[in-house]
Order: sequence, then C-alpha cells, then structure tokens
Amino acid sequence: MQFLILILGILTAIGAWSWRIHMARQGARMSMDAARTVANAPRRFAFRYKASQNGISLISDPREAAAIMMMEVARARGGPLTEAQARVLNEEIMQHFNFTLTEAEELSAHAAWVTNTAPDPRQTMRKLSQLIVSAPQLGPKEVIDLDAMLVAVSEAEGVPTREQLAMLQVFRDRAGLKT
Repeated sequence: MQFLILILGILTAIGAWSWRIHMARQGARMSMDAARTVANAPRRFAFRYKASQNGISLISDPREAAAIMMMEVARARGGPLTEAQARVLNEEIMQHFNFTLTEAEELSAHAAWVTNTAPDPRQTMRKLSQLIVSAPQLGPKEVIDLDAMLVAVSEAEGVPTREQLAMLQVFRDRAGLKT
C-alpha cells in the first residue's frame, strides 16, 4: 500500500510539473506574440497611413508627375486615350526623359492607373504642378519643356478642347508662365 501511495505521489508531482511547464510555455508564446505586435506597430501604422492617402500624395518623382499630368491633359479631351495621344505621350517621355519605348509604355501605364484613382483632374494638376515647380533639380528650362510636352499631348488629336486648355492653364498659373 505504501508503494502505491509513493507511485501515486510521484505521478502527481510529474503531472503538476508538466502542467506548470505547459503554462509557462503558453505564457512565453503570448509574450512573444505581444512583443511581435508591438515591434510591427510602426510599420503597420505607416502602411495604414499610406493606404489612406490617394495615389497623388505618394508621388515624389518629377518625371512620374509629368507623365501623370500629360495623361490628365490627354484624358481632358473626353473619352479614352487614343492611339495618337498614347504615341505622342510615349514620344515625349522618350525624348525628354531618355527612356526606352518599354520604359515609356510602363510609365504611361502607371500614369493611366494613377489618373483612374486620382481626385478631380484640376486638383491633380495643381498638386503635381506644385511638385514640379518646387522640385530642386528642375529649373526654368525643364518647366518650359514640360509646358511644351503638355501642349504636344493636347494637340495630338488636333486643336485642344476648352477642358485641355483649362488644364494647361492650371499648370501655367502654378509655374508662373504667361500664355
């Protein structure tokens, strides 16, 4: 009988210690999960902030801004982008940015995507015009070149429409160019 009580005591001690080890492991896992959550918080909050911004707010490259502005001017004609507008847009990108045709087409596709998700076209033009004008790497020559690029895109299908001229005027007003 004493032998059975001894074995029962040993089994109870083993059970108690295994339960304590199990609880300690579970506590350690919960602590590690909490630490990971806290460690990832800055990245998660930064992503949420960027995701809440529209695509225009995330643009910092003047070439990207110029391509989006050209796309806005082309679309201001009404209707989808025509082959002539796409050709002129790609030619302007290749000529002024020294891009290959593939790179120009990729930038055009990106510009089309951004303009699909952008707010009002005039608001987009104002914001991107400000980015162009305030870019430290761009001087007056580049601003005038961009105006010529926008005009070329607006004239791809003939005489520019009133809406295209209004879009050009938004850029010219921000850039301080006289018409």
